[in-house]
Amino acid sequence: MRFVPFFLLLLLIAGCAHDDSRLHGTWYSNREATVAAAFERDPRWTNATPAKLKQFKDIFGHMSITYSSDIATTDFRGKVESFRYHVMRRGPDYVVIHTDTQIDKNRDRRITFVDGGTGYWIDIGALGLGMRERFDRIQNRRP
Repeated sequence: MRFVPFFLLLLLIAGCAHDDSRLHGTWYSNREATVAAAFERDPRWTNATPAKLKQFKDIFGHMSITYSSDIATTDFRGKVESFRYHVMRRGPDYVVIHTDTQIDKNRDRRITFVDGGTGYWIDIGALGLGMRERFDRIQNRRP
């Protein structure tokens, strides 16, 4: 019995080490903000053909992601997948997560919270090329 407080403390520390409640909830890809940021980062997009622009824009705005304590569930055009995530580092306006997905193997992703926590940017560029996607929190709506 004398070890119960010690084990409770270990559980608390272990629980805090892999999660951040700021992520909890459902977030939706913001196509307009993501595309605008891509144009700002790389002005060459203004020279793209209309077909190429349409194709690029259509990549975004189709994904929702729901975070719970250590599981994230994505819905991309009706394809639903879940995976584990762990918060590796955190700061006042960011978290760095590590997932067990094949695409992110041996790679961490930085999430930067904006607009008072109602949105975030996540690094998505391969090989650190600076591409980011904006997600906005879906607010619980009451009838």
